[in-house]
Amino acid sequence: MADASVELRRAAADIPLTRDARDVLERAGSLAAARQSPQTAAVDVLRAILEMRGSLASESLRALGVDTSALSAALAADGAGASPALRQLLISASREAQVLGHYQVDSIHLLLAMLYSDSPSTASALQKSGVTMYDLRRQLQTGASAGIAPPGGTGARPDRPLRKRPLPPLRGVLSISPIFMAIVGATAASGALLWFGVAPGLAGILTIVFVTAGWIVSLCVHEFCHALVAYLGGDRAVATSGYLTLDPLRYTNVLLSLVMPIIFLLLGGIGLPGGAVYINHSALRSKKWDSAVSAAGPAGTVLCGLLVAIPFMWPGHQYWITVANVDFFGALAFLGFIDAVAVILNLIPVPGLDGFGIIRPWLPYSAQVMAMQYGTMAMMGVFVVLWFVAPVRDAFFTTVLQLTSIVQIDPALIFYGQAHMRFR
Repeated sequence: MADASVELRRAAADIPLTRDARDVLERAGSLAAARQSPQTAAVDVLRAILEMRGSLASESLRALGVDTSALSAALAADGAGASPALRQLLISASREAQVLGHYQVDSIHLLLAMLYSDSPSTASALQKSGVTMYDLRRQLQTGASAGIAPPGGTGARPDRPLRKRPLPPLRGVLSISPIFMAIVGATAASGALLWFGVAPGLAGILTIVFVTAGWIVSLCVHEFCHALVAYLGGDRAVATSGYLTLDPLRYTNVLLSLVMPIIFLLLGGIGLPGGAVYINHSALRSKKWDSAVSAAGPAGTVLCGLLVAIPFMWPGHQYWITVANVDFFGALAFLGFIDAVAVILNLIPVPGLDGFGIIRPWLPYSAQVMAMQYGTMAMMGVFVVLWFVAPVRDAFFTTVLQLTSIVQIDPALIFYGQAHMRFR
């Protein structure tokens, strides 16, 4: 059985298999081992399909009216016969999948490959049972059997699930950069010092370190979520660009993506959008995936904000706050506040922000081009309005405070933490 597993792993090394196909091939390996053969033959694969009900291949045979018992008996009488190597069988099956517009090799493709001339033992048995490649493909694509159209002239295509592009595997793609871990460590260390009140005279500096490092962590998570959904949606370049490592230095321009947001944070408590990842939108599967890529960033920030809010939502948390650790809760409250600022700010439907990115794929192409031309100007306009137009600024931050109140972050603690963020 171990040899059969090794054979399958080698034969299917670069061929994506569905769960049904893998189950069939594993069963075929067991059948080959039972007859003490070192290699899995096409006959073993066909026997496995006939034994294992529920696969698309076995259901297609039944839909075509094949007497599976007679076919199984014919295989038993003929023995293994001439057969291609398992690797060659999988290559033929992969070719069938590509021709049919399928993204994975399923049991039905194995069955089609066993009708090839290089597998005479299975091709002969299937043809004698009335199975032809034409009828099998027709049944697979239209649901029609033996040349008879499905009732009403329409029907669900049996191969519909196979026409959906599967999500790419994440194994070997995700990693955590040492820089990100160092920033997390700085956040934890400064938070611990604030909690225990080890250095009361340094509370202001520790608050700045804690909030700034925590904000960089949330920026990394925000951009990582953009990149992760983009990768799943079809843009493989985000992996080679290092966007799936949580490394803050990978998220484009260091000045615009990290330095400027931190300066704004220190000056006024406004969390700028921060970093950005370059997405190849033309590589994404659909408009829905394009919108999901933009929505993923704010979702990541929401996740960070909820993590920050856990202590405040815990029953009786107010009894935890003491004179010794009030600086910690103030810093934590302010960190939750700027996460809320970032979420609301990013969801504004203005070019350059994620809110516009969510609706952009559904707009006319001319509007998308114009947004690309004036996106930076529009985004800067938002910050100018928030900075200088008092009614808009007040309405914005009132909304933010309402959001933080939902997760029970005390506004007094937010203002307390913000007071320690100013250079004096």
